[in-house]
Amino acid sequence: MPGSRTKAIIVVDMLVGFCRRGALASPRLDRVTPRIAAHLARERAAGAETIFLVDTHAPDDPEFAMFPPHCVEGSGEDEVVPELSAFAGAGHVLRKRRYSGFYGTRLDELLRELAPRVVEVVGVCTDICVLHTVAGLRDRDYAVVVRRDMVETYDAPGHDADEVNRFALTHMRDILGAQVA
Repeated sequence: MPGSRTKAIIVVDMLVGFCRRGALASPRLDRVTPRIAAHLARERAAGAETIFLVDTHAPDDPEFAMFPPHCVEGSGEDEVVPELSAFAGAGHVLRKRRYSGFYGTRLDELLRELAPRVVEVVGVCTDICVLHTVAGLRDRDYAVVVRRDMVETYDAPGHDADEVNRFALTHMRDILGAQVA
């Protein structure tokens, strides 16, 4: 966006409930945690802003008709993994209830205030919350970089993570116009 001066890094759903314990937790998702931590340390030192999107649900959330209950508010699953919590504390934390980081949050307003020249996106799940948040960013004409080595999705029957990641990254690059680095 014109007149921008900084970089914002959106960290999507790097939560206990996806990475450590709970119905949707997966070691596959957690394996990007060290890379994200190292990246945030470098980028925060260089002046980047961090925005953590935190999947948070009520116990009777309609999403649980499709997915098992996860990241229920107050369960501990809705907390940022410990390795990234200091970065969350030094940045912005937005709780979300749907796939897109824009739905029902103040992400749009916050990004307008920060006016980043580029928005990087890291986190989980590549094909769900990362994809929908990137679509929202591109709909608002932000220059977006998706860090290929810092996004991941889960492996499940009928959901081959490597194949799904390739599809989602290709879609974000070729259809949404995000840079995949």
